[in-house]
Amino acid sequence: MIRLLAAIWTLLSTVTAIAFGWLFVTVYWNNRACFDENGRCFVDGVVHHDTSFIYVWIGLLAVVSALGGVVIARRGRWSVR
Repeated sequence: MIRLLAAIWTLLSTVTAIAFGWLFVTVYWNNRACFDENGRCFVDGVVHHDTSFIYVWIGLLAVVSALGGVVIARRGRWSVR
């Protein structure tokens, strides 16, 4: 049961890491030359702010969480018999 929960956790963490990586690329990385001294960028009617590093930190935490889930799923033999 622990392995199944760890596998589900790993899958959800991986999807979260991919989603936040995609957000970082689309919101910040593609528009990084556009930001002014106040940290704002106006593109196609949308104002982007230079606080997209939050996406990177959340993505990194999700990657670490996914790796932890892999370790637990591979080595977790905690069932009582």
